[in-house]
Amino acid sequence: MSTRRSASCRRWVSDMDNLEPRFTLGVVIPVPQPQRETLRAWRREFGGADTEVIAPHITLVSGSYLNTWEKAAAQVRQVAGQTASFTVQLGAARTFRPASEVVYLPLLDGAEECWALHRGLLSDALRHESNFAYHPHLTIAQNVPPENLDAAQAALDQVGLSFEVSSIQLFDTRGGQWSLSEEIELG
Repeated sequence: MSTRRSASCRRWVSDMDNLEPRFTLGVVIPVPQPQRETLRAWRREFGGADTEVIAPHITLVSGSYLNTWEKAAAQVRQVAGQTASFTVQLGAARTFRPASEVVYLPLLDGAEECWALHRGLLSDALRHESNFAYHPHLTIAQNVPPENLDAAQAALDQVGLSFEVSSIQLFDTRGGQWSLSEEIELG
């Protein structure tokens, strides 16, 4: 009986090894200056104080990583190294409502490259946990009253910002909050 219990315990411990504590990571495209300040001003005006602490960005992956942090970071570096720089063109504000109370700027150019990065990042050591399908965008306002969302969508109906993407950023929550771990050049 103890042998059976021991095997059962070993199996349980083995299963627990596969379920080691995981941390959240994020891989984003940072927005360079001067576009970053323009977007910060819009986010401040329509998104409120909560947007101040988060720089404007396009999320590529946000979720848990499997195995070790180093394996996850290596995956990000490998995918970045295989990706050439590209241009992002942001268009007029849209909304995810009624599914989600968000106003965002869509990518008119650069969405295909973001999709390719997203798919590459999700292979091997990374996995994506989300209630929503991936949709490359830049959030302007969320978790604010509907009138703020309406105002953002109306005011930003003629947006035409573009910028060159030459790097991605890797964030982690190993210290209990989001922190920039690494900026990784493309190509």
